[in-house]
Amino acid sequence: MNKIYGIKNCGSVKKALEWFVARDLPFEFHDFRKEGIDPVLLDEWIAKTSCDVLLNRKGLLWRKLDKARREAVCDNPEGMRALMLENPVIIKRPVIVHPDGSVTVGVDEEAWERLAG
Repeated sequence: MNKIYGIKNCGSVKKALEWFVARDLPFEFHDFRKEGIDPVLLDEWIAKTSCDVLLNRKGLLWRKLDKARREAVCDNPEGMRALMLENPVIIKRPVIVHPDGSVTVGVDEEAWERLAG
C-alpha cells in the first residue's frame, strides 16, 4: 500500500491525495504536523533520496529561518537531518513510500503512475 506523508493543508499533498483517490488506489496518510516523523523513517528516506531532495528550501519555514541557521545546514547533511526532525513541515511534500519501497518526493505524477501499483 502507498503511504503518503505531508500536511493536510499543503497544496501539493492535496493534489497527491486527489490523484490517488481519482485512480482508486489504496493509500494511508500520515500528517507529520500532527504525528511527527520517526527518525528511522527519515533516515530511510535520506538513504533512498538525499537530504537535498527532502529539504524544502522554497517554503515559508525555510525563509523564516535566520541566515546563520540556513547557512549552517546548507552543506551539512547531519544539520539538514536535525532540522527536518525538529521541524518536519520543512520536508518537501508529499513524500510517498510506494508498495515496492521506493520513495518519491514532491509532485511527480509520472513516477506515481509507474510505482503506485
